Amino acid sequence: MKINILIADDHQLFIDGIKSILLKEIDIDVIAEANNGLEVLKLLERDIEPNVIITDIRMPVLDGISLTKELTKDYPKIKVLALSMYDQTADVIEMLDAGAKGYVTKNVEKSELVNAIHTLVKDEYFFSDNLPKDIKDWFNKEQIEIKAILTRREKEILGLLAKGRTSIQMANQLKLSKYTIDTHRKNIHKKLGIKTNTGLVNYALKNLS
Repeated sequence: MKINILIADDHQLFIDGIKSILLKEIDIDVIAEANNGLEVLKLLERDIEPNVIITDIRMPVLDGISLTKELTKDYPKIKVLALSMYDQTADVIEMLDAGAKGYVTKNVEKSELVNAIHTLVKDEYFFSDNLPKDIKDWFNKEQIEIKAILTRREKEILGLLAKGRTSIQMANQLKLSKYTIDTHRKNIHKKLGIKTNTGLVNYALKNLS
């Protein structure tokens, strides 16, 4: 299966360079390109369906961080890979908080970029080896704390909710009553501070990989 890529960067020369690398891969296809985040959203409205969006952080009109927040909210199945010249801790954390699944710097090796794409498609996170060590330490700590909030059963129900299961379907699958499922769902909403089901689905897609 082809991995469809959309590249967003305000420097066309850089886009062309990334395309020349990726189009040599038999399982990767660059299906679209954009020079800012707004152009990305317009492409998606035209039913462009990338598996991964590679985006710079600093772009005019709509930057990579704002774009990633929109993608996380409206297109949660698309994986976002930040590809930036900036490697400061604050920039990386801001992109991760926005919903990015990976972060690599623009001096990345060709093989590492391809590896990053394949890693994201498997719904795993990827970080450049040359990022500051405290980024990985921060990320690992965040993941441990996030996953410790919910019980095993709550994570199971949240995962089923992300797959579109209703309370009745969950009850049948887990051999529990609908009342028990609904109670778990209320507890999940309360623990995470998320009010809507859409918010829970987005949370599950981002954190329960």
